[in-house]
Amino acid sequence: MVNTTPSRYPSRGTEDKETMYRIIDEGVFCTIAFVRDGLAQQIPTGYCRVDDEIYIHASSKSRFIDAIVNQEVSFSITHMDALVLSPTAFDSSFNYRSVIGFAKGLELTEPEEKLKFFKLFTERYCPGRIADVGDPTPEQVSITKIVRLSLTNAAAKVRSGDVNMKMKEETSWCGVIPFETNYGQPEKDPQLPESLQLPSYISELVKGSRTT
Repeated sequence: MVNTTPSRYPSRGTEDKETMYRIIDEGVFCTIAFVRDGLAQQIPTGYCRVDDEIYIHASSKSRFIDAIVNQEVSFSITHMDALVLSPTAFDSSFNYRSVIGFAKGLELTEPEEKLKFFKLFTERYCPGRIADVGDPTPEQVSITKIVRLSLTNAAAKVRSGDVNMKMKEETSWCGVIPFETNYGQPEKDPQLPESLQLPSYISELVKGSRTT
């Protein structure tokens, strides 16, 4: 197993499962790093978590997904929470939360298990969407590859708080500038009729992203 203890500021590292779960569940994309044909590569992708595993997917024709099936990969998820401005540029930093892990990519092959993933993935990003658009068709499920990655060999690293250093009486402005990401106003596709109103589940998604 790869050592997941941070070499710098090891006190910021933790293997606490609940801490990792919160960071993962609040994330939007994860980055999958792997080696293909002797070349280091990385791909950002959506994901969902079930218990102690995360799941990703791609077209069955994707070279990326083929490259990670039954291969060891590294994955990471990161949130930037704030810009931390210290008295010097050298000492300035970020408040952040991250998870990095190492696992073998294991492919899901059973159609029912793959369909379950599709529902979980869709509902994670847009709760209520499956009830509106329906399940993927058997053909859509068959032409998609789904891979799961274990969180067994993973750890979180977190930096929070203020500048955390002694200041001189006269200095530039110092402090923490929070950083937030949320959904903007939905834009209807021009092909849709004017009479078709925005579904309540989308309104709730946008509203919720601005209050968390």
